[in-house]
Amino acid sequence: MPRLKCGVNSCLYWHDKFCIRDGISVKGDTALKENETHCGSYKKRERESADKSYNLEIGSLGDIGKHLDVNCDAVNCLFNRHLLCQAKDIKIDGTRAKNGRDTFCSSFELK
Repeated sequence: MPRLKCGVNSCLYWHDKFCIRDGISVKGDTALKENETHCGSYKKRERESADKSYNLEIGSLGDIGKHLDVNCDAVNCLFNRHLLCQAKDIKIDGTRAKNGRDTFCSSFELK
């Protein structure tokens, strides 16, 4: 399981450069470069969310910076093994993201 850093501060799960979700999904089954991937778990941060169901998807704040499960369908990535990311550390970027498609896995490396 990789340690996940996140540069997508518009995401609900972003906290101080880390992801506080208990696991994420990276999409991009035909990706040949990093900007052809995206975080499938992105959820836009709202000022006041009436829907608190996201609390069920958040890990403990004490676990920030720890290793997370990363499901990955970017089969052309060097770190993809059986649809799971095996990189030691990964980073999701997209500082101006308005939706999940505006994000990308900056750790993607073509096989």
